[in-house]
Amino acid sequence: MRKTTTILSVFAVLVLVTALVPAMAQHKSAKGKVVTVTGEVIDTACYFAGGKHGESHRKCAAMCINGGIPAGLLADDGTIYILNEDHSDEARIKAYEKVKEHAADKITVTGTLVEKSGIKMLFVHEVKAS
Repeated sequence: MRKTTTILSVFAVLVLVTALVPAMAQHKSAKGKVVTVTGEVIDTACYFAGGKHGESHRKCAAMCINGGIPAGLLADDGTIYILNEDHSDEARIKAYEKVKEHAADKITVTGTLVEKSGIKMLFVHEVKAS
């Protein structure tokens, strides 16, 4: 029963994220505050489904993120941020592409933070390896 509830909860979160990403990405520039956060790049599906992350999960995370699963950032304080492209200029779109190269790595991301319905989405402006 608990496993079914967990799977359904993960599915609900992924459906919500999948619905929010296109709607929020339609805007040229997200409205929120600019923040800088350090943490590990995760693939949100495996992290929410089973807590998978870290070096042992690098190959799977890279495959999932490059396959279209939303990338996330597991911040040093335990907060999860869904990472997304900021379509306001080419440099910011390329910055998100850099995220995909860092599955399971610790990075520092600067971007616009938008919070809706308990979800924290960070529109990436800049990425630095930590």
